[in-house]
Amino acid sequence: MSDRRDKDLKDLLARARAIHFAMAHGKLSYMEAKDKTKPLLQEINAGIEVIAKKYKKKPKYIKFIDLGNRF
Repeated sequence: MSDRRDKDLKDLLARARAIHFAMAHGKLSYMEAKDKTKPLLQEINAGIEVIAKKYKKKPKYIKFIDLGNRF
């Protein structure tokens, strides 16, 4: 896995978490935030799947609700 791919996934995760943070502080409704993060989470989870296959592990996907947790 290249550093570029890692950076892209980190940037996507940061954007998704920022949207979740805005929802938590009342700037967006739950459904608006969920709709905005859906394409980001799909890309992140696709990257997770690639990494998991590389190391022959079961992928641990990120869900919208997980964005509020620290991981």
